[in-house]
Amino acid sequence: MFSIPEKTIFPRTDAECPGFDVVGDNAAVDALALDLERRGDCCGGISQTTEIDVVRHYTRLSTLNFDIDRGMYPLGSCTMKHNPKLNEAVAADPHWAFPHPYWPEKYLEGHHTIMAEIERDLREVSGFDRVSLLPAAGAHGELTSVFMIKAYHEDRGNHHKKIVLTPDTSHGTNPASAAMAGFVCKQIPSGPDGFLRYEDVEPHLTDEVAAIMVTNPNTLGIYERDFTRIAEAIHALDGLVYMDGANFNAIMGIFQPGKIGADVMHWNLHKTFTTPHGGGGPGSGPIGYNENLAPYAPESGDPRSIGPVKAFLGQWGMFIRTWCYIRALGAAGLKRVSEEAIINANYLRHELEDTLHLPYSTPTLHEAVFTDHGFPNGLITKDLAKRLIDWGFHPPTVYFPIMVEGAIMIEPTETETKAEIDRFVAAVKAIRKEMDEEPDLVRGAPYTTIVRRVDETLAARNLDLRHQPD
Repeated sequence: MFSIPEKTIFPRTDAECPGFDVVGDNAAVDALALDLERRGDCCGGISQTTEIDVVRHYTRLSTLNFDIDRGMYPLGSCTMKHNPKLNEAVAADPHWAFPHPYWPEKYLEGHHTIMAEIERDLREVSGFDRVSLLPAAGAHGELTSVFMIKAYHEDRGNHHKKIVLTPDTSHGTNPASAAMAGFVCKQIPSGPDGFLRYEDVEPHLTDEVAAIMVTNPNTLGIYERDFTRIAEAIHALDGLVYMDGANFNAIMGIFQPGKIGADVMHWNLHKTFTTPHGGGGPGSGPIGYNENLAPYAPESGDPRSIGPVKAFLGQWGMFIRTWCYIRALGAAGLKRVSEEAIINANYLRHELEDTLHLPYSTPTLHEAVFTDHGFPNGLITKDLAKRLIDWGFHPPTVYFPIMVEGAIMIEPTETETKAEIDRFVAAVKAIRKEMDEEPDLVRGAPYTTIVRRVDETLAARNLDLRHQPD
């Protein structure tokens, strides 16, 4: 068992120092409908303490977590990068921060203009004919795309097309989305060089194939060099090609997915276009698609449309941040983002390939995947990850992608400086030396956190976050 020294706010309740009270006109209270009247103490069960105690309590809690503003957050695949504070300030401007969908059109003209410009920009950078901003997250955009693919086949009478091919290097949500749409998933193993080879796909090319879902670059950071050839073969069967655009920050300005065989793709605005990532807040996962799928889009107005996948027009707070990012960088700047993401990742890979095992020698783009092969004294990937916390870094993604045993997936992103990457590299090398000389030190890490190692399996299976009074 473990305990967090900063206890919950409830035990701080002090009847002599109430933080708030409810007072009002009795006549107004009597006028309330009986079914709306609260029975019992309205403040019961709510912590009552002073304002300064509340502020200090939550401020202390906020310091117990790690954030991108304090250090490198090298999660491979998830792209946890710095978001410009200017964009956050613009998004919070009260002149446009909280538009109501039922406002008269004259109050929303500016919002709609910005959204139209984002659609145009995304079309230009991706090569797709059309864009929908409606989906509320990356996986939601992915699911929307698959439902459009399903509608396409149903409209054409392709009821026998039930199979969706998913490479083992695609994002894990791909087969989940396909299954939710009623398709049967068939996983295709990647080749020995880490990319999907045409010869591995060819045996599965039957008339039952509805689509293939390819993450490009894939979860190893490797470009799918047979993408266009595979797409042509799928199209020959009247199948469709979905490209997972979660790693778009490695390719924008370099090539256009809509021009090399993809029929539909989603973006994660939080990964590529500076909107916040994580925290349970609103996301945004627009989709780009070509004319062959236009009738089935959520807001097409066509009777064959899959219908709205979200109320109203999408997540405005994410759109304004994206618009600011694109306006600040321009076409040349967006391309430079991709180039710097690739340079940073390859520099980190070069600096660590003599320290950590590199399972694929194939050139990579925005991220590098290592393994714990060769770690001494029974130490594993998790031990490296935990020890990095003591060196001031958030651990990288571990044990993913799943086809790489003991995977250590690192993405420095384009926003990290060479000095910070060097500091990370030095930390990894120092920990690797500790593994040889002081293995128990590494095995016991972390030492600088309030909560150290916990039974993660038990926590996942028996999670209980309810407050228990002392």
